[in-house]
Amino acid sequence: MGDSIAGAILSRELFDRYPQMHEGGMTRVKVSLVSGESFSQVAEEFGFADLIIFGSSERGTGKRGLRSALENVYEALVAALAIDGGFDVAREWVLRSVGPRISAQYAREPENPKSTLQEALQVKRITPTYELVSTEGPPHDRLFTSNVLSEGRVIGTGTGRSKKDAEAQAAVEALKYIQHQKS
Repeated sequence: MGDSIAGAILSRELFDRYPQMHEGGMTRVKVSLVSGESFSQVAEEFGFADLIIFGSSERGTGKRGLRSALENVYEALVAALAIDGGFDVAREWVLRSVGPRISAQYAREPENPKSTLQEALQVKRITPTYELVSTEGPPHDRLFTSNVLSEGRVIGTGTGRSKKDAEAQAAVEALKYIQHQKS
């Protein structure tokens, strides 16, 4: 619930700060702010890591789950402030803690290459599709290769340690291909 409350607060703040920004840009800025990475960094900056008590199962992992725990604690705090103190109290906290990170630059930086590619092709009413080409290596050390297709034609190929990473790399290559076609 805390992420939804923070999202609503930050959406309104973006609308107030950047009334001329297009919806896609605002969405990219909001997504960059209302994310696990952003919330965990803010929580760490405020010293939340020192307050988290890990159970015995997590202690043996060297606090591998610290980022996730920080994100969860931040979101729980936002929800608790909204429930106990009201929306205005939660708004004050979110704007004080995450507000300094608000920047219009995120509107220009795509949230991910797959989204950017989809936006670029959507103008032509084309939806990109991804296909897994190969999987190599042992289960603990896989290398995936994926193609991205536009109207059945390969426009990018990428590799990565996960299917998601391979698709993102394929999208980057496709964006380069599209840019090259324009010039």
